[in-house]
Amino acid sequence: MKPNILFITSDQHRGDCLGIVGHSCVRTPHLDMLSKEACLFTQAHTDCPVCIPARTTIITGIQSSIYGMPAYAQDYRIKRKREDFLGSIMTAAGYQTCLVGKSHWHTEPDFAGGFETWISFSQYQREIKKYAGIYAEHGIGANEFSATYSYLNPAFYSTNWCVSKGIEFLLDREKARPFFLWLSFIDPHPASVIHEPYYSMYDNDNIPPPHIPEWSTSDACPFAIKKLRDGNSHNHMTENARKKAHGVYFGKITNIDHQLGRIFGFLKSNNLWDNTMIVYTTDHGDLLGDCGTYFKSNFIEGAAHIPLIVKAPVSISYQKNIRSDALIGLDDLLPTFCDLASVKYPEDVSGKSFLPLLDGKNIKFRDYYHGQIEYQHMVLSNEYKYLYFVEDGRELLFERKNDPYDMRDISTEKKKITRYYREKLIDILKSKRSSHLKNGKLLNLNLKYKQKDFNYGLAWMGLH
Repeated sequence: MKPNILFITSDQHRGDCLGIVGHSCVRTPHLDMLSKEACLFTQAHTDCPVCIPARTTIITGIQSSIYGMPAYAQDYRIKRKREDFLGSIMTAAGYQTCLVGKSHWHTEPDFAGGFETWISFSQYQREIKKYAGIYAEHGIGANEFSATYSYLNPAFYSTNWCVSKGIEFLLDREKARPFFLWLSFIDPHPASVIHEPYYSMYDNDNIPPPHIPEWSTSDACPFAIKKLRDGNSHNHMTENARKKAHGVYFGKITNIDHQLGRIFGFLKSNNLWDNTMIVYTTDHGDLLGDCGTYFKSNFIEGAAHIPLIVKAPVSISYQKNIRSDALIGLDDLLPTFCDLASVKYPEDVSGKSFLPLLDGKNIKFRDYYHGQIEYQHMVLSNEYKYLYFVEDGRELLFERKNDPYDMRDISTEKKKITRYYREKLIDILKSKRSSHLKNGKLLNLNLKYKQKDFNYGLAWMGLH
């Protein structure tokens, strides 16, 4: 029988917020232990750092800049045959498929992605309303970092609920078929609300300060970063409020980790661990105060770098406790799952299988990775990160080895390297037939920033 697959995604989990990578606060004992049996991909990035396009890339294997909507754009609908989505492919491959939790794709909201079973957050919301009523209404917005305590019974907290539903699926599944179970959490995405002990778990820790580069506070700061900073409206937060919000963010990650201990324990106690591939990742990160703002929607490292841990099943050749610096994107997940299941994936998929990397082979996976969100572009290599901003023509260049948090822009200092990556972006945009080229050059809209145009309070948007 084919190996099982447990696919786990969180929402808005920074790539540096794992104990195994050396974060000074965050405690993730189960993900750290999983990494000891797995491959930890240290250079995984999202190609479009906002929920809907990133998640659509996961279920299609196609970058959003290729399928046509590298933006949130909740009313956009991708044109794609139903049989070419992840759930449909894995179901056709013989898997009993189940999605528990968040979807949020460029599809109709009721589309299940081809999964035979979808235990959705609509069901979750109905259950907590029935159980908790008004006590489920905490008043904090879905993009708001101001922290408050959750009065819900922990069993009805979304992460805990998802894991319980996943275990129920595994208990009731057909044993004659391999399973593909996708646990899709909404944490650590705001609202910054959780129960104890996670609400106060990090109160006494030395919360690290955000990264504020000089370029982000100067006139050279790109239009898009200024717009996000002013539109996100977290300037009201005091230093103590910031530390509390970050501590709650870390607490939500630790709660995910502790809940994963439940399903990992289930797999081990039911002799399912060895022949199950386990993948943990997220859709994008969060700036968490970097550049003076929160949220994502750009390619600064806190927003674009994502965790990726992959434990192979014993049925394939692999090595334990290895790290890979391969440039991996979310579009590589679908072809990897298909490779494991020994089925073909659609010809228009932009990603490729990273299954050979699990064996520790020294393979050059790709030289560059391109990302786009709205009018922003990234060209990423293992040596440099180049960012281009169409709205005002700004360029940023960072040396990755010595500048992991994009603190020092060297675009004017290293003009030859900047030119090389600019030309690389032009070549990429030509291949994608992008409208962000004009007469063979990068488009510059020459927009002038006016702060008053963007004080709109993004943090208040969303469900309450």
